[in-house]
Amino acid sequence: MVKSRDGVVRSLVPYLLLSAVLMAAYLYLPSVRTVAQSAAVIGIPVHFLASLPSTALKGMQGHLTTADQLRSDFEAMRQRNLILQARLHRFEFLENENARLRELLSAMPSEAEQVTLAALLAVNPDPAALAVMINKGSADGIFQGQPVVDSGGLVGQVTKPSLFFSKVSLITQEDQAVPAQVARSGLRTVVYGSGPGRLLRVPYLDRNADVRAGDLLVTSGLGGRYPPGYPVARITAVERNLAEAFMKITAEAASHLGRDREVLLLWLSEKEVNALQDPMETEEDDD
Repeated sequence: MVKSRDGVVRSLVPYLLLSAVLMAAYLYLPSVRTVAQSAAVIGIPVHFLASLPSTALKGMQGHLTTADQLRSDFEAMRQRNLILQARLHRFEFLENENARLRELLSAMPSEAEQVTLAALLAVNPDPAALAVMINKGSADGIFQGQPVVDSGGLVGQVTKPSLFFSKVSLITQEDQAVPAQVARSGLRTVVYGSGPGRLLRVPYLDRNADVRAGDLLVTSGLGGRYPPGYPVARITAVERNLAEAFMKITAEAASHLGRDREVLLLWLSEKEVNALQDPMETEEDDD
């Protein structure tokens, strides 16, 4: 063991002496320094080639890490985008809902004392439907004959209140009659339902009456059932025949006739409510 160690030391002695000579020559001989610098320049490509595998490996690791991070960031941004889109749709819905409710409330004349907002239990797309159901009933104080309006105008009246919901008959029913007047001239008349659809009848107007197509008919307040000032219909055509005493008038309902999701129930004064209920009680007694 000692001999082998001595052999190793003896084999290193020439290299140590050579290193010492080269160091001394580098320090004291300029020509040796020039050769060493040239050798260093030549060794740069060798060093570059030797380090290329490790550099490439580090670059690939960085690229893979960046790609994973980008993929993770993209997925997080995609999820956040979906959440923001859902919230945006919700905000748009709330904005439209708010605008519709403001439009609905704007249909109420300023002198109205009290209204109740009611929702339709089901929006009936059938234009032939002549009645709708709402989610308010006698438990909410709803009474028979109570007027109902929407953002367009007069819808109809409550004809069958139950405890928690009520039936609203539309003004297009043939047995419905609404005292009205021409908003432009103040001419008073009565508007009758004509059955399925949006058309209404305006009979018994003298052929010389001041009525023209485009006139708006509003409630006159006569009879006490409907407060004055609510849009009822828009006259679409006027026909005058010299052989007949009355003109032929067609009109289209101003309201949406139960196509909206909400309607307003109008509250009348106690005197008006009693006036509406007394005839109904009399009819029930007669029956």
